[in-house]
Amino acid sequence: MKYKLELYGWEVEATGHSISDKQVEDIQSLMKEKEVDELWEVRHDLEENEIIDDLWSPDLFHESKPLDNSALICYIYDEDGKEVSKFPLHDIPHAWEVIGDEEADKLSVNIPCDPNYMGGSLASRKKTRIVDNIFCTFDENKGGCCEYEIESDTPPTAKDFYYVNGCIETPDGDWDYIESIYIKQTDDTYKELEVHEYGDNMGKASSVLIYRKDGTTIE
Repeated sequence: MKYKLELYGWEVEATGHSISDKQVEDIQSLMKEKEVDELWEVRHDLEENEIIDDLWSPDLFHESKPLDNSALICYIYDEDGKEVSKFPLHDIPHAWEVIGDEEADKLSVNIPCDPNYMGGSLASRKKTRIVDNIFCTFDENKGGCCEYEIESDTPPTAKDFYYVNGCIETPDGDWDYIESIYIKQTDDTYKELEVHEYGDNMGKASSVLIYRKDGTTIE
């Protein structure tokens, strides 16, 4: 029988561009020209002014994922669209509970969003690019996040899954999100679920920032 797992709550679409000091100066000049104090107010003028080529094609990262917090709810529906169960995301075991810390660490994703963190020996070990400044956006949406299709002989429960974390690490704090969800196939095998469809949601908050190599932030 076919089932659907749908996630509702908050999600974030995050982008990160490496930009030069000259680009930073051009952005600051544009803000002065337009007589605005906050970076978000010129966000959609950057392409027109040829400061950033394509806002939605960043060179560092582009993630659109459910946020890992207590507001994230899972719904299971059968093939007739009837709700079978509903439970908080955190009723699902974390990967480390099921496959152990070492294997879970291999699956988790940590994205640095700090020019200083991305430089030096740490960058060398992680093969991370060294950048001068990072122009980044964080758009938070609320509502439907995504849905997965499942085939199962019985209705899946929270304990039939495990989830893997991802994290965008900024100087202001971390954005923790759900990187992936796995479903049990046999007693000791699991399969990663692929997103079948993205949900309907509405924008609730946006942040636009430039993290600089000297430790300052433009926002």
